[in-house]
Amino acid sequence: MTKKFDDNARKFYLKNNLLFSEFNYNEEKVSSMKIKLINSKSARKYIATYHYSKTLPDSTKYIYAGFLGGSIAGIICYGMGASKNQYTSLIQDIKKGQYLELTRLWCHDNMPHNTESKIISKSLKMLPKQYKLILSFADPSKGHLGIIYQATNWFYCGMTNNGKSLITNDGIVKHVRLLGIYKKRHPELKNKSNEEIMNIYKWKYIKNYGKYRYVMLRGSKKEKKTLYEKIKKKISNYPKNKTN
Repeated sequence: MTKKFDDNARKFYLKNNLLFSEFNYNEEKVSSMKIKLINSKSARKYIATYHYSKTLPDSTKYIYAGFLGGSIAGIICYGMGASKNQYTSLIQDIKKGQYLELTRLWCHDNMPHNTESKIISKSLKMLPKQYKLILSFADPSKGHLGIIYQATNWFYCGMTNNGKSLITNDGIVKHVRLLGIYKKRHPELKNKSNEEIMNIYKWKYIKNYGKYRYVMLRGSKKEKKTLYEKIKKKISNYPKNKTN
Protein backbone atom coordinates (compact mmCIF):
# COMPACT_ATOMS: atom_id res chain seq x y z
CA MET A 1 0.00 0.00 0.00
CA THR A 2 2.81 2.41 0.79
CA LYS A 3 4.20 2.15 -2.74
CA LYS A 4 0.76 2.89 -4.18
CA PHE A 5 0.39 5.96 -1.95
CA ASP A 6 3.90 7.14 -2.86
CA ASP A 7 3.36 6.64 -6.59
CA ASN A 8 0.00 8.42 -6.54
CA ALA A 9 1.35 11.38 -4.56
CA ARG A 10 4.34 11.76 -6.88
CA LYS A 11 2.28 11.54 -10.07
CA PHE A 12 -0.35 14.00 -8.87
CA TYR A 13 2.08 16.69 -7.81
CA LEU A 14 4.33 16.34 -10.82
CA LYS A 15 1.34 16.43 -13.15
CA ASN A 16 -0.04 19.57 -11.53
CA ASN A 17 3.39 21.21 -11.10
CA LEU A 18 2.56 22.12 -7.51
CA LEU A 19 5.97 21.71 -5.95
CA PHE A 20 8.52 23.57 -7.97
CA SER A 21 7.56 27.15 -7.07
CA GLU A 22 7.45 26.50 -3.32
CA PHE A 23 11.08 26.72 -2.31
CA ASN A 24 11.85 30.39 -1.70
CA TYR A 25 13.19 31.13 1.76
CA ASN A 26 13.25 34.93 1.25
CA GLU A 27 16.86 35.20 2.46
CA GLU A 28 15.90 34.30 6.03
CA LYS A 29 18.63 32.95 8.28
CA VAL A 30 18.67 29.26 9.18
CA SER A 31 18.60 30.24 12.85
CA SER A 32 15.03 31.51 12.34
CA MET A 33 13.77 28.17 11.03
CA LYS A 34 10.57 26.83 12.59
CA ILE A 35 10.17 23.07 13.07
CA LYS A 36 6.71 21.52 13.16
CA LEU A 37 5.35 18.01 13.52
CA ILE A 38 3.45 17.09 10.34
CA ASN A 39 1.48 14.06 9.16
CA SER A 40 2.42 11.49 6.54
CA LYS A 41 -0.02 12.88 3.98
CA SER A 42 1.69 16.27 4.09
CA ALA A 43 5.18 14.76 3.89
CA ARG A 44 4.61 12.05 1.32
CA LYS A 45 4.51 14.30 -1.77
CA TYR A 46 7.97 15.67 -0.98
CA ILE A 47 9.62 12.38 0.04
CA ALA A 48 8.07 10.45 -2.87
CA THR A 49 9.19 13.10 -5.34
CA TYR A 50 12.55 14.32 -4.09
CA HIS A 51 14.15 11.73 -1.77
CA TYR A 52 16.29 9.20 -3.67
CA SER A 53 14.30 6.30 -2.17
CA LYS A 54 10.98 7.68 -3.51
CA THR A 55 9.19 6.09 -0.54
CA LEU A 56 7.90 6.99 2.91
CA PRO A 57 8.43 3.93 5.16
CA ASP A 58 5.47 2.11 6.70
CA SER A 59 7.18 2.22 10.09
CA THR A 60 7.31 6.04 10.22
CA LYS A 61 6.19 7.40 13.61
CA TYR A 62 7.32 11.04 13.71
CA ILE A 63 7.74 13.49 10.83
CA TYR A 64 9.04 17.02 11.27
CA ALA A 65 9.23 19.78 8.67
CA GLY A 66 11.40 22.88 8.74
CA PHE A 67 10.01 26.17 7.45
CA LEU A 68 11.93 29.22 6.26
CA GLY A 69 10.37 32.38 4.90
CA GLY A 70 7.00 30.69 4.68
CA SER A 71 8.38 27.85 2.53
CA ILE A 72 9.06 24.29 3.47
CA ALA A 73 12.82 23.88 3.84
CA GLY A 74 13.08 20.15 4.50
CA ILE A 75 11.61 17.06 6.11
CA ILE A 76 12.97 14.49 8.56
CA CYS A 77 11.31 11.16 9.41
CA TYR A 78 11.81 8.83 12.35
CA GLY A 79 10.48 5.29 12.60
CA MET A 80 11.09 1.79 13.90
CA GLY A 81 13.45 0.75 11.11
CA ALA A 82 14.01 -2.71 9.70
CA SER A 83 14.16 -4.76 12.92
CA LYS A 84 14.81 -4.70 16.64
CA ASN A 85 18.11 -6.48 16.00
CA GLN A 86 19.70 -3.35 14.57
CA TYR A 87 19.36 -1.78 18.02
CA THR A 88 20.08 -4.79 20.26
CA SER A 89 23.26 -5.51 18.27
CA LEU A 90 24.50 -2.22 19.73
CA ILE A 91 22.89 -2.27 23.17
CA GLN A 92 21.69 -5.73 24.09
CA ASP A 93 19.31 -4.65 26.88
CA ILE A 94 17.71 -1.70 25.08
CA LYS A 95 13.95 -1.87 25.57
CA LYS A 96 11.12 -1.49 23.10
CA GLY A 97 10.03 2.13 23.03
CA GLN A 98 13.56 3.42 23.68
CA TYR A 99 14.87 3.39 20.11
CA LEU A 100 14.14 4.90 16.72
CA GLU A 101 15.76 5.16 13.32
CA LEU A 102 16.14 8.40 11.39
CA THR A 103 14.81 6.93 8.14
CA ARG A 104 14.46 9.92 5.80
CA LEU A 105 16.11 13.33 5.55
CA TRP A 106 15.45 15.70 2.68
CA CYS A 107 16.14 19.39 2.10
CA HIS A 108 15.65 21.29 -1.13
CA ASP A 109 18.82 22.45 -2.87
CA ASN A 110 17.58 26.05 -2.82
CA MET A 111 17.83 26.17 0.94
CA PRO A 112 20.82 27.80 2.67
CA HIS A 113 23.87 26.04 4.13
CA ASN A 114 23.26 24.21 7.44
CA THR A 115 19.54 23.68 6.79
CA GLU A 116 19.86 19.90 7.20
CA SER A 117 21.91 20.09 10.38
CA LYS A 118 19.42 22.52 11.92
CA ILE A 119 16.49 20.21 11.11
CA ILE A 120 18.33 17.27 12.65
CA SER A 121 19.31 19.07 15.85
CA LYS A 122 15.92 20.69 16.43
CA SER A 123 13.89 17.58 15.64
CA LEU A 124 16.01 15.46 17.99
CA LYS A 125 15.07 17.84 20.80
CA MET A 126 11.38 17.54 19.91
CA LEU A 127 11.20 13.75 20.00
CA PRO A 128 9.54 12.25 23.09
CA LYS A 129 12.03 11.79 25.92
CA GLN A 130 11.48 8.03 26.06
CA TYR A 131 13.73 7.52 23.02
CA LYS A 132 17.34 7.06 24.12
CA LEU A 133 18.98 5.49 21.08
CA ILE A 134 18.62 6.95 17.57
CA LEU A 135 20.18 5.19 14.57
CA SER A 136 20.73 6.32 11.03
CA PHE A 137 22.49 4.82 8.05
CA ALA A 138 24.39 6.23 5.09
CA ASP A 139 24.45 4.19 1.90
CA PRO A 140 27.83 4.21 0.13
CA SER A 141 26.23 2.69 -2.98
CA LYS A 142 24.42 6.04 -3.32
CA GLY A 143 27.64 7.96 -2.77
CA HIS A 144 26.75 8.80 0.84
CA LEU A 145 29.33 8.88 3.63
CA GLY A 146 27.09 10.34 6.31
CA ILE A 147 28.80 13.74 6.30
CA ILE A 148 25.70 15.37 7.81
CA TYR A 149 25.89 12.96 10.80
CA GLN A 150 29.57 13.67 11.21
CA ALA A 151 28.82 17.41 11.17
CA THR A 152 26.16 16.98 13.87
CA ASN A 153 28.34 14.85 16.18
CA TRP A 154 26.82 11.40 15.85
CA PHE A 155 28.93 8.38 16.81
CA TYR A 156 30.10 6.22 13.92
CA CYS A 157 29.73 2.54 14.81
CA GLY A 158 31.02 0.72 11.76
CA MET A 159 29.32 -0.78 8.74
CA THR A 160 26.39 -3.15 8.62
CA ASN A 161 26.83 -6.58 7.07
CA ASN A 162 26.19 -7.31 3.42
CA GLY A 163 22.84 -8.88 2.62
CA LYS A 164 20.14 -8.72 0.00
CA SER A 165 17.25 -6.44 -0.88
CA LEU A 166 14.33 -6.47 -3.25
CA ILE A 167 14.15 -4.32 -6.36
CA THR A 168 10.80 -3.54 -7.95
CA ASN A 169 10.02 -3.54 -11.65
CA ASP A 170 10.46 0.27 -11.73
CA GLY A 171 13.84 0.20 -9.98
CA ILE A 172 12.83 1.02 -6.39
CA VAL A 173 14.88 -0.85 -3.77
CA LYS A 174 12.92 -2.37 -0.87
CA HIS A 175 13.83 -4.25 2.30
CA VAL A 176 13.23 -8.02 2.16
CA ARG A 177 10.84 -7.70 5.10
CA LEU A 178 8.32 -6.43 2.54
CA LEU A 179 7.60 -10.07 1.65
CA GLY A 180 6.41 -10.79 5.20
CA ILE A 181 4.44 -7.56 5.32
CA TYR A 182 2.58 -8.48 2.13
CA LYS A 183 1.76 -11.94 3.50
CA LYS A 184 0.18 -10.34 6.58
CA ARG A 185 -1.75 -7.70 4.66
CA HIS A 186 -2.99 -9.84 1.80
CA PRO A 187 -4.73 -13.08 2.89
CA GLU A 188 -4.47 -14.49 -0.64
CA LEU A 189 -0.66 -14.42 -0.30
CA LYS A 190 -0.47 -16.08 3.12
CA ASN A 191 0.39 -19.56 1.85
CA LYS A 192 2.53 -18.52 -1.10
CA SER A 193 6.30 -18.79 -1.08
CA ASN A 194 8.54 -15.74 -1.25
CA GLU A 195 9.47 -16.69 -4.82
CA GLU A 196 5.80 -16.87 -5.85
CA ILE A 197 5.09 -13.42 -4.37
CA MET A 198 8.14 -12.01 -6.12
CA ASN A 199 6.93 -13.40 -9.44
CA ILE A 200 3.48 -11.86 -8.94
CA TYR A 201 4.90 -8.38 -8.33
CA LYS A 202 7.93 -8.79 -10.64
CA TRP A 203 10.41 -8.23 -7.82
CA LYS A 204 13.98 -9.52 -7.87
CA TYR A 205 16.73 -9.99 -5.30
CA ILE A 206 19.79 -7.78 -5.48
CA LYS A 207 22.95 -7.80 -3.38
CA ASN A 208 22.75 -5.30 -0.53
CA TYR A 209 26.13 -3.90 0.46
CA GLY A 210 26.87 -2.68 3.98
CA LYS A 211 25.93 0.82 5.10
CA TYR A 212 27.65 3.25 7.43
CA ARG A 213 25.98 3.16 10.85
CA TYR A 214 25.59 6.30 12.97
CA VAL A 215 24.30 6.59 16.55
CA MET A 216 22.90 9.45 18.62
CA LEU A 217 22.35 9.02 22.37
CA ARG A 218 19.66 10.93 24.27
CA GLY A 219 18.71 11.46 27.89
CA SER A 220 20.30 12.88 31.01
CA LYS A 221 24.09 13.05 31.35
CA LYS A 222 23.99 9.92 33.47
CA GLU A 223 21.82 8.05 30.97
CA LYS A 224 24.01 9.03 28.04
CA LYS A 225 27.15 8.02 29.93
CA THR A 226 25.67 4.61 30.68
CA LEU A 227 24.68 4.10 27.04
CA TYR A 228 28.06 5.31 25.84
CA GLU A 229 29.84 2.70 27.93
CA LYS A 230 27.82 0.05 26.10
CA ILE A 231 28.70 1.21 22.59
CA LYS A 232 32.20 2.66 23.04
CA LYS A 233 33.98 -0.47 21.76
CA LYS A 234 32.02 -0.21 18.52
CA ILE A 235 32.84 3.47 17.92
CA SER A 236 35.32 4.13 15.11
CA ASN A 237 36.77 7.12 13.30
CA TYR A 238 34.49 8.74 10.74
CA PRO A 239 34.74 7.31 7.21
CA LYS A 240 36.19 9.66 4.63
CA ASN A 241 36.41 9.82 0.86
CA LYS A 242 39.39 7.90 -0.43
CA THR A 243 40.53 11.05 -2.20
CA ASN A 244 40.72 12.98 1.11
